[in-house]
Amino acid sequence: MILLKSIYLPLACFILLCAGLSSCDKTEQQNRYAHLPEPELERLANEKYQVIIQRAQAQACTNADQWALMDMQTVCGLSHLAYHKSTDVHALRALVRDYEAVIAVYRPMILPVINCRRYEKPSGIFCQEGKPVVAYPYMERK
Repeated sequence: MILLKSIYLPLACFILLCAGLSSCDKTEQQNRYAHLPEPELERLANEKYQVIIQRAQAQACTNADQWALMDMQTVCGLSHLAYHKSTDVHALRALVRDYEAVIAVYRPMILPVINCRRYEKPSGIFCQEGKPVVAYPYMERK
């Protein structure tokens, strides 16, 4: 009898713990921007994107070796963000994740009316007029 209690009690606790955690996951998976109308999502996406650019590109681009790329979802899908290597990457990723949460709701609304370029892997970064430019194979450098 004691053996059964020692097996079933921890098993019951484990099952309850798992059930509780799965309900937490569902709550966390809900997008906090899901209830917003399209104009508000557009405004938020634009504001958040500007904050990301200001953080990522706070310095002038004079040496492409001082820059790196980060993946970022946009209304057209996967894109790449050039950021200076001195940027706080953890804080930048947090901003990008928040932006992507807006985009996840906004993209289905806007995708039917915009023209997106086919995805291509970037070939690097170059500096142009003090700004970093993500280079793609189809681009000609000036």
